[in-house]
Amino acid sequence: MRDYLNKYFIGFSYGVSFPLTLVILDYWLKDAGVSNSVIGLCTLLHATFMLKFFWGAVIENYDIPYISKRIGKTKSWILVSHTVLIIGIICMAFCNPNTSLWKLMASATLVAIADGCKNIVLYPYQIQNTSDENIGYTANMVSLGHRIGTIAIKVLTLQIAHFFNWKYAYLSAALFIAILTVVVLCMDELPLSHRKANTLKDSFYESIVFPFKKLLTEHNGANILVVLTLYKAADFMMQKMAQPFFIEIGFSKLQIANIVQLFGSTAVIIGGFIGGYIIKKIGVTKSMIVTGAIHALSFFLYLLLIKYGADTTCLTILILCEGITGGGVTASFLAFLYKICKTGAQYALLWAFYEMGGLAFMSVSGILMDIIGWQYYFTFVPLVALPSLWLLRKKTLSIYNKSNMQNNR
Repeated sequence: MRDYLNKYFIGFSYGVSFPLTLVILDYWLKDAGVSNSVIGLCTLLHATFMLKFFWGAVIENYDIPYISKRIGKTKSWILVSHTVLIIGIICMAFCNPNTSLWKLMASATLVAIADGCKNIVLYPYQIQNTSDENIGYTANMVSLGHRIGTIAIKVLTLQIAHFFNWKYAYLSAALFIAILTVVVLCMDELPLSHRKANTLKDSFYESIVFPFKKLLTEHNGANILVVLTLYKAADFMMQKMAQPFFIEIGFSKLQIANIVQLFGSTAVIIGGFIGGYIIKKIGVTKSMIVTGAIHALSFFLYLLLIKYGADTTCLTILILCEGITGGGVTASFLAFLYKICKTGAQYALLWAFYEMGGLAFMSVSGILMDIIGWQYYFTFVPLVALPSLWLLRKKTLSIYNKSNMQNNR
């Protein structure tokens, strides 16, 4: 029970920081009158989060002078990454998108770097005591914590921005994360790595190059990388433009906070439990196909809002369907990663390929929407999910076959 609780708090920690440089920042930029094209291109700053596998090689192999000896290696990196994260958020709070957009992006980049380091440090807690039998429920507990954290930070910042302004919203987020830091530091010390490289070059080879080569040679890595890059590409594109779309058709920040964030995240939590059950019944790969296909179909419901405008009933139906199916997709995808990854750096490396697809698709989403318009955009985006689903259907990833063969022996 304690392991599951730790996994919940790990997911919660992920959820409260990640939206501050993506979803919530998108709301802020749109509210300030920034164009959809610029909002889409601002996604590129998240490349620093995607490159966290570089920081992972350092984190896994090196201690922080003095601090690590006092509180332990894991907790020292948790403390440092959270401290930098809070400083970056405070810097964002004092920026104005209309007069100092570049300063805001620089501060958001600092937040993304610290967020990536934090994820690397906390990853060993995710896979601790995880087996094939409970992998679905483990993924769901992390996802549950992530969604609850996302609910908390989105509702908090949007509510404060609605009644006050964005400066106080981000300052409140910094305070919230400072409190969470104390909670996370109360977890037991867990070694990040049992090895220590002699040089920085050795640490990169042991943490990144060697695991990557092993993946490519033993586990049909090319197929895995394609799936990681494309599986949630459609989801990324939809999420990136959903926030500007809701504001553009007339929904208030308060309606978005209550329906899209609070109710929507609750639907995702329910979907996560359903996804965990599906994984246990039909396996990881098949669950990715089923949940991914249904989730892609739910995107067509955005066309209802184009027809009926800022109708809260249509928005509620859309968010309910998208949230439940999205929760299943997230649980399946996390289980897929847990099946493959053994170390934090390896997890970060594969996660980078996943985010590479998202970064590429999100960065052009605003430009594409400005060219073809909302109706054609919401018709096209669900089709982006087809290549990865086809690959999962036609190409059985060898890692699962090899695992089954070893179990049979």
